[in-house]
Amino acid sequence: MSSFRSRIYIIDDDEIILWMFKELLRDLDADLCVFSSAIEFLDAYSPLPSECLICDLRMPEIGGLQVQQRLLQAGRHLPIIFVSAHSDVRSAVEAMKQGAFDFLEKPVNSNLLIEKVQSALMHSRSMHAQHLADSTRQARLSLLTPREVQIVELLVAGKSSSQIAEELDLSARTVENHRARLKEKLHISSTVELIKLFL
Repeated sequence: MSSFRSRIYIIDDDEIILWMFKELLRDLDADLCVFSSAIEFLDAYSPLPSECLICDLRMPEIGGLQVQQRLLQAGRHLPIIFVSAHSDVRSAVEAMKQGAFDFLEKPVNSNLLIEKVQSALMHSRSMHAQHLADSTRQARLSLLTPREVQIVELLVAGKSSSQIAEELDLSARTVENHRARLKEKLHISSTVELIKLFL
């Protein structure tokens, strides 16, 4: 089991909507953080491995699309479920183009909201795991010389030592030596592990 709890952020300038969403989502195993101001949310937000944002589209100060924009500019990619009382197709399209997780119209169907939030949290965990895997891969690649990176790429492409030797104009023995050094550097015991690591 993961040691972290999920967090659901809710931004709406209508206190009744905030209360209603909190009531609807209270049984989910997650911390609920509500904000009546988008500025307050942006000041308080801190990324977590499992999170999502339910955000009203039209609000005073700054609206939902600007919240999304600011998060993207800061390199934050939490799943956002937009809600709006106005059927604004242009805004919905814009939000989705920018990577919004979903767009719901008010009044929101309670079962649909719960379903979308659960999916968004799952998506958040998946993105976090992918980010960790990418970071690990980059960290390991940074240990390798340019020649070793070439050899790894050709191994992952399914080439044998003799094919790699021919392609890089090296002797097969040199390629084998590189492969042995790669295993040593990356603390792995087989070529299969090496390929899995960089696939």
